[in-house]
Amino acid sequence: MKPLSGLRVLDLTHVLAGPYCTYQLGLLGADITKVEAPIGDMTRIWGGTPAQLAKRIGSGFVPQNAGKRSICLDLNKPEAQACARKLAEAADILVENFEGGTMEKFSLDYATVSAFNPGIIYLSISAFGRNGPYANRPGFDDVVQATSGYMANNIRGDGPIRTGGPVLDYATGMQAASAVLAALLLKARTGKGQYVDLAMQDVAMLLLNRNTSIAASTGLPPAPADNREAPLLGRYQSKDGYVMLAGYFPDHCRAICAAVGLPEYADLTNAAFKSRIEEIESAVEAQLQTKTSAVWDQIFSTEKVVAGGVQSLEETIASGQPAARQLTQEVASAAGPQQVTTAGYRINDGVFGPDGGVPMLGQHSSDILLELGYTSADIEHLIASGALIQGPDA
Repeated sequence: MKPLSGLRVLDLTHVLAGPYCTYQLGLLGADITKVEAPIGDMTRIWGGTPAQLAKRIGSGFVPQNAGKRSICLDLNKPEAQACARKLAEAADILVENFEGGTMEKFSLDYATVSAFNPGIIYLSISAFGRNGPYANRPGFDDVVQATSGYMANNIRGDGPIRTGGPVLDYATGMQAASAVLAALLLKARTGKGQYVDLAMQDVAMLLLNRNTSIAASTGLPPAPADNREAPLLGRYQSKDGYVMLAGYFPDHCRAICAAVGLPEYADLTNAAFKSRIEEIESAVEAQLQTKTSAVWDQIFSTEKVVAGGVQSLEETIASGQPAARQLTQEVASAAGPQQVTTAGYRINDGVFGPDGGVPMLGQHSSDILLELGYTSADIEHLIASGALIQGPDA
């Protein structure tokens, strides 16, 4: 059993944050109908193998769209807008992440949809939210990182850096899924539909929770963290790369010394340890450069020391820990099997993963409209008018 089984989601999202939200809802069992423009979601051609790109299911598209059904509508045409409104009428949840005013243009805004579907959970995702001085200002992950204080909190080398990932898109998707679940609980208690307004900038500032709280309280946020915050606390060079040490407390520092082969320091009293910290720091630095990051990581793991080697994603996957956690799952696609992530937690020793494969553009257009009561003649008319694109080779 999955917690959202039987619920229908109309996915009017594109790129990453919105699709990752609806992907999370799909992992929990919801039936996701993804509406795409004739050109398709722009991530369909974001990287991947030649076979993936030939089928327009690139590696930028696969990870947050597996398990969905795709209907291809040209919403600039009134007939397509009417189809989308029928989909909204049948939906329990609608998620959109277009620039402000777009949904009103298509008569798919909350005021219009809730008039004929008063129980709808309607989620709008945007860069800065639907109110305030930046209301409806456009932005992507990198712009929001810059304007939210997030980049200013990550200063390395020649200045602020953009965190890879893109972390804000995915964090926004997860926060959005959480917001939908909260709205569903409110609906269960009140019997009323709910409108949710979620901003990427807000999510960025939530990821800096402590710093955001301090800055809002005092106007003076903490200084950006460095790769080395204190003795035995931060990034250190190994023989072939780096390790991270987390010597937050004296016991942690002693354990690090013992693990790296410096037991003479592990037995010092707190006062003696502190008085010799520069000597200890130098000795640990020298010792760490005698072994590779992978060897140190294994030693730290065996000795249960709060430290670890800096690994690539490939190395982390090869460790076997993600497999043990069932963090990824194989799904089918027209370009061959693909690995996608699961929900990222275990309930009763099980995980939630996608129930279907990766959709081609417009692959399910006819099936979805037939379920809504359209006849084959209606569908042929829509195709002929250009309002509906029938896949899978659209």
